[in-house]
Amino acid sequence: MKKLTMLATLFLMATPILADGHKNSNQLMNKDECSELKNGIAELLMVQDYYWQELEKDAEKKELYEAIAFYSQQAANYSTIYDVWCD
Repeated sequence: MKKLTMLATLFLMATPILADGHKNSNQLMNKDECSELKNGIAELLMVQDYYWQELEKDAEKKELYEAIAFYSQQAANYSTIYDVWCD
């Protein structure tokens, strides 16, 4: 019984020690990929802003509303991915 208790104690103590080497286990992408993703999000927001400016000129164009919604949603989706996997 002493051997079992000692093995269990060693196992429970060794696990946190071995796992300590990971600074951010959630980081799936490297810095370059995260930077590229961040730039892509900025581009999506710039395109969305362009469509907003076009909509201010002519509010009757319904396809502009769809484009604004599409690019806004894409930027939001990629921002979530950036937040989870890069930060």
